[in-house]
Amino acid sequence: ASPYAGDNEMMKIEAYLDEHLGAGSAAAEVLMDKLVELKQMLVEEIVHFVFEKTDGTTRDAYGTRAVDVIRRYETAPAAQKPQRAFNGTFPYFDIEKGEWRCFRVDKFVKIDKDYVL
Repeated sequence: ASPYAGDNEMMKIEAYLDEHLGAGSAAAEVLMDKLVELKQMLVEEIVHFVFEKTDGTTRDAYGTRAVDVIRRYETAPAAQKPQRAFNGTFPYFDIEKGEWRCFRVDKFVKIDKDYVL
């Protein structure tokens, strides 16, 4: 049984990483731990994190899933509906763009824990 039972999003991400990095591989486990931590932080605050874009460049993102923060952007139509995760992507609300964005979970680099808003 998955340790993420009950969290549909994290179960899908775990399955994607197992498929792309090898089931139970150290790389998949380390990445999963980082993504679980990122998800927990995003629910409460704005987080600075880094991922690799599809073109190979890195992107510094400032995102959240905190409802009270997202509400400040409600004038933007994109703020209304969160993006659904699909095929290995992780949605977050980009506070710089004022809209929902996502990144491929296997391209996640790190959380900047020194960033405090």
